[in-house]
Amino acid sequence: MKQKLLKLSRMLLIMVTALISWGNLFAQNNTVRGIVVDDANQPLPGVSVLLKGTTTGTATGANGRFTISASKGEVLVFSSLGFNKQEVTVTKDLNISVKMVSSSNSLTEVVVTAYGVKKEVKNLGYAVQEVKGADLIKARDANPINSLAGKVAGLSVGASAEMFGRPELVLRGSKDLLFVVDGSPVNSDTWNISPDDIETYSILKGPNAAALYGSRGINGAIVITTKKGTKDAKGWEVNFNNSLVFDGSWIAVPEAQTEYGRGNAYHYEYQLVGTLYTPQADALYDNANRLGEYGPRFEGQLLRQYDSPYNALTGVRTPTPWTARGVNNYDNFAQQGYTNTSNLAFSGSGTNYSTRFSYSHLYQKGIFPNTAINSDNFNLSASYNINSKLTIDGNINYNKQYSPNIPEVTYGPQSYIYMFKVYGSADYDVRDLEDIYKGPQGVPDLVQYAQEYGRLNNPWFVAKKWLRGHDKTDIYAYLKLNYKFNNDLNLSLRSQVSSWNQKKTEQVPSSANLNSYTGIISDYSFGWYGDYREDDRQLFENNTDIALNYNHKFSKWNVSGLLGGNNRTFTYNSFYGTTKGLALPNAYTLSNSTLPAVEFTWNSKMQVYSAFYSADFGYDKYFNLNTTGRVDNLSTLPKDNNTFFYPSASLSTVVSDYIQLPEFISFLKFRASVAEVKGALTQASIGSALTQVTGYSMNTYLGYSSDVLTPYDGPSYANQNSATSSTFYNGTPSVTYNNTLANKTLKPYNRLSFEYGADIRLLKNRIGFDFTYFDTDNGPQIYPYPIPPSTAYTAVNYNVITTKRNGFELAFNASILKKPKGLNWDMTVNYSTFKETLSKVFEDNTAVTTLTLGNHTYKIGDRLDEVYGTKYLRDGNGNVVYNTSGVLLTAAGNNAQTTGSLGFLNPDFTFGINNRFSYKAFSLSFQFDGRIGGKIYDYNYYATRQGGTDLSTVTGVIGAARYAEWLSTKTGTQAPTPALIGNELGPGVVITSGTPVFANGVIANIDQLTFGPNTKAILVQAYLNGNAIKGIDEAWMVSRSFAKLREVTLGYNLPSSLLKNTFIKSASFSLVGRNLLYFAARKDFDIDQYASGFNSSDRSTQNNNGLQSSTTRKYGFNINLSF
Repeated sequence: MKQKLLKLSRMLLIMVTALISWGNLFAQNNTVRGIVVDDANQPLPGVSVLLKGTTTGTATGANGRFTISASKGEVLVFSSLGFNKQEVTVTKDLNISVKMVSSSNSLTEVVVTAYGVKKEVKNLGYAVQEVKGADLIKARDANPINSLAGKVAGLSVGASAEMFGRPELVLRGSKDLLFVVDGSPVNSDTWNISPDDIETYSILKGPNAAALYGSRGINGAIVITTKKGTKDAKGWEVNFNNSLVFDGSWIAVPEAQTEYGRGNAYHYEYQLVGTLYTPQADALYDNANRLGEYGPRFEGQLLRQYDSPYNALTGVRTPTPWTARGVNNYDNFAQQGYTNTSNLAFSGSGTNYSTRFSYSHLYQKGIFPNTAINSDNFNLSASYNINSKLTIDGNINYNKQYSPNIPEVTYGPQSYIYMFKVYGSADYDVRDLEDIYKGPQGVPDLVQYAQEYGRLNNPWFVAKKWLRGHDKTDIYAYLKLNYKFNNDLNLSLRSQVSSWNQKKTEQVPSSANLNSYTGIISDYSFGWYGDYREDDRQLFENNTDIALNYNHKFSKWNVSGLLGGNNRTFTYNSFYGTTKGLALPNAYTLSNSTLPAVEFTWNSKMQVYSAFYSADFGYDKYFNLNTTGRVDNLSTLPKDNNTFFYPSASLSTVVSDYIQLPEFISFLKFRASVAEVKGALTQASIGSALTQVTGYSMNTYLGYSSDVLTPYDGPSYANQNSATSSTFYNGTPSVTYNNTLANKTLKPYNRLSFEYGADIRLLKNRIGFDFTYFDTDNGPQIYPYPIPPSTAYTAVNYNVITTKRNGFELAFNASILKKPKGLNWDMTVNYSTFKETLSKVFEDNTAVTTLTLGNHTYKIGDRLDEVYGTKYLRDGNGNVVYNTSGVLLTAAGNNAQTTGSLGFLNPDFTFGINNRFSYKAFSLSFQFDGRIGGKIYDYNYYATRQGGTDLSTVTGVIGAARYAEWLSTKTGTQAPTPALIGNELGPGVVITSGTPVFANGVIANIDQLTFGPNTKAILVQAYLNGNAIKGIDEAWMVSRSFAKLREVTLGYNLPSSLLKNTFIKSASFSLVGRNLLYFAARKDFDIDQYASGFNSSDRSTQNNNGLQSSTTRKYGFNINLSF
């Protein structure tokens, strides 16, 4: 691999060196100079500038500037994607300023489709939506793909707030989208592509648009076209961009109560293990109070605390006032975060060549201490016309990511949300713990100070010593030869590589504590002296394809075609190792292990051979027909079924081209398409070698640390009778056999998709509507179908389950005000909705009409995103039912009898609204977007209520009962008297006669029972932390609806007159803001981060959001300079 990349790099460098030398030969003097801007007066890169009637031309650079040789009286033609063509006559004034008129409704608009082929929008028979790269770097996010949120109908972006966290992308209900750069698929974590190098994003929506990519494009594709070289009068152009964005206040964070502190049953003292309310011996270390926030109320009473004066000689600790010293602990621990991004690009072009080099650096300082990420990106592209027939071009992109420490956010004692919000208490000031080895409780480099605070670990100790390193190198590159036989026919040969190497480490320091430890190897328990772990992963992929392109016009027929073949070679290697207690504290190597270190390796390979074609037939102005086909030979399926074909066809007609319509209708187009795509036994992402080999998630082996999934798109080996390592049995290693039986007759899964659309534009293209309706049969899928246990297996891989997914999308745009020298106002609106139902179980057995998934049996026609769980049991009047002990009545088990519908996981619809204003040199844009409807499980609410920290535990009925119980303890010196009857929903009722029968999560025989009022009081702690309420899923389901003011940008272009005598050609400045407003029913977590509800491709439901880093408002500025 290294040799291939080295050869490719050398070839590109030789090309660039040659091109730089030749550049001066083609430099132009006495040229016409100018700048091209868009409706918002922003410099417009990539605009074609052509001398009318000739083939002489150039293109604007990233600063919108251009130079071209022209004589007085000649006409320059300006054209660009999404803008109307303009013609300008050259006069004696050789400085030209051109303002392009935006027209996403332009009849000649061109977009990039599969395999990088550019096509006119009016000829497409399927939905494609394009976003300009320049629009995503104004109010930029650290991750460029996050900025797509709200800009594409049908695309939901779960914008991650985690460092190097990948956004969750859902397109028409499907995850796992394919990323394509300059026509070739790449294995991307979405951080290894610099947004400053991107010209456009084309979103191919589903299999209809992405069929040529085969099974990899089954869910749709994001096709990225990178910038190419341009030049100025000296032959070169230099562009510089710098963005600095600061983290502001939180928009979504759990709000913790500060009325009660840590403890149990309203009692707390820093002491040895003992009986509640009975004074115990003082201690240097507290062994008793790893507790939730059910301790005394803050009233200034004297209690022994962790920092109360302690006499080491007498062993006596002097009590100190019990007060809420840490009301702002979370804010006081957090730091000012910011993201700084810089890009410097050099580009040039001449008669026979073009080249561009770009360097980008991203530095993000995290919102928590000692957290930061760095990302460096180098991009080099070059193209050279060897002669009139042969062209060579290539690109290499190198990305380096590094972080000394990425914070953990899962449930556990190294998570800051866990420390401060789930079990955080205000009885200490976090700033007092910053000396992490403070004596006498702390021992330098060995024992942390106040280790039980922050729920077992000192937060500063975790930040400074419990480090989770990240180091990743990404390379993708291609080299392409194109031979032009004539104006109609050309042949291209391209070879592309996509490769990455990632290493993650975890340094667990001496004295670090976990709540519990359950390793898969039974002879190992967590070591006091810490641990060390390494997680190494490497991926290499090569795609080589050859394609013959044809384009010709026969009388009234336009015919174009693509015929080619592809070979995909894929390899993946991974290693995971962990010590079993460090022999020498704080020496982080695998060899420094008390017991022999545990190591795992997991590797995979895959080969895919493909042939494909695409053919377009256009007849005059009446219609355009496109057909595609692809054959794949895939090594992951049984040999008899591993070669398969899938076709697609689309038809479009522009009615307004041949029928006279009312004057107010400027354009009317109808389109339709059908596509069938197949595939098998690959997975989009992958975990550690430990997870792959053992089948255990890493949090089982590490106590609480979570596994990290990386992009993969390789074989899953799900159809093999295999075994994995398991727990020790009597000190001997054992294995666990796969419970799913392999199927030698397994066929590829199938997806058949129909799409219909209409594009109508009104009032001279000032208003446009683009409608799309899609209907997809997803299946038969590959699914482990249950079989009798007597077979020694629990399931067998079958081609079963077909679901039907249909939906509707609308893209609306309007130029409300359009005055070239005055105020302009453009608006775009995106709307989408879909639903998915069960349509078949077995393809050849219609008698089977039900399917059991999880705890519910679905029938044909049922929506598959309907989630089922345990509910409050109620009487005929809706009152919650309790048992005679005052505890919520529940039914045993989690099955069809005890569970009922909790709602639908998918939103009813998603939307995005973008407004852009411009006036002379000023521009203002802002975007609202969100998702409406659906349900999600609020784990933050569940965890903080359980821990006694949620605000609702000190307000309303719960708060009143809690205060009454506190008063009964006489300031925490005796056991409390229970005071809670029922809950926030009312006191409830009890069954006074009869025996309840349960069905579908409710009491089925209500009419046979009698009820009376519930008068039995229980303790608040027993209710909030009891199994009854924790086991009721309904209590924690909340609305999925939210809306955000996603971004605001205020820009200004400096007038050319101010820069006339400087070396700066153009300059622009903008103030930006992101996530400025957030509207949701509960704001303890950011619903936006979770885009998926139900995804039939992996049979998963996402109804448990877990913990997350708090999302912040962001404010900053952006500067663009060109030289």
